Amino acid sequence: MVDELVSARLFQAAIPAELGGLGVDPLTLLELVEEISRQDGSTGWCLGMGALIGGIAAAMLPEAGAREVFADPRRTICAGGYPPQGRARREGDGFRVRGQFSFGSGCRHADWMVCTCVVEDAAAAAGGEAEVRSFCVPTPRVRLHDNWQVSGLEGTASCDYSLEDEYVPERFSYLPMQWGSARGQAFYGLPLLSVAAVPHIGFALGVARRALEEIAAQARGRTRLSSAAALSERPAFQRDFARAQTRLRAARALAFDALSALWEAHLAGGRVELSQRAHLTAALTHAYETSLETTDFAFRGAGARALFRGHRLQRCQRDIQAGGQHILASEESWERVGQALLGVGEPRMV
Repeated sequence: MVDELVSARLFQAAIPAELGGLGVDPLTLLELVEEISRQDGSTGWCLGMGALIGGIAAAMLPEAGAREVFADPRRTICAGGYPPQGRARREGDGFRVRGQFSFGSGCRHADWMVCTCVVEDAAAAAGGEAEVRSFCVPTPRVRLHDNWQVSGLEGTASCDYSLEDEYVPERFSYLPMQWGSARGQAFYGLPLLSVAAVPHIGFALGVARRALEEIAAQARGRTRLSSAAALSERPAFQRDFARAQTRLRAARALAFDALSALWEAHLAGGRVELSQRAHLTAALTHAYETSLETTDFAFRGAGARALFRGHRLQRCQRDIQAGGQHILASEESWERVGQALLGVGEPRMV
């Protein structure tokens, strides 16, 4: 699957054109991740996270580092993340990096791992604001921990990974909290969390679409012990299927509406408003919640047969449950959206 995705250049979809990537717009990326997630949740997740992690690195690395990391943009795949879970200290023209990092989705097929650290320096020691820096490290120099024993998104290999005391030249690092892109100004000129929302929305919508397709196909010949009628002929199922289909379509329309409004404001050269960012965050959380409900409906409708690992609906159910645990889709996101829309502050993570 990785070879097929590489051949189709899908991992390069969000890499800026300046480095040989496709440089697609966020609406196109959302649709790409949605369709691949419809085919398989783990594959869609890895594509979305790989596009996101690699795209941000490609947009922010210094020129020399970017040209080296993405020397072969057709094959370069990045994994890792941006929570600052490691420590770094300056040494000569680079840094010594150490730490253990979580959720390295796609690490088993990645060429580079992104390790984000707090830089230990005099200012931070004196109580000043610490510098957060991300480092691109070749995967063979990173220890991957075989600890991804989970109930959902099993195929993502979202393992922990660690560095003991690795020297990384400064050209392979950037400051993710000082958001501003050197390349791909269109897409990566958007706020960081708005960029991050795109693959998450696509993943959630794609998995739920597959769940509805599966239960619709099975319902035509599926009967239960309590009824001689096929599931598709039962009024209660017809009603609930129509509701689920409509709610998912509405969630998709809301997501595209929010993303389109934000994208158009950005292209017009105007400032992306806090309310627009909040609406996209709300659409992301709503997409996950709707997809969870949709997939649960389909899973329950399939009955006990869906319990077996070879059944597609149990994978949809487990994958959307796992993806829905991400912090961007948490219950707290509604609080942040509410704060923004009520004008009681500018919350983080919107």
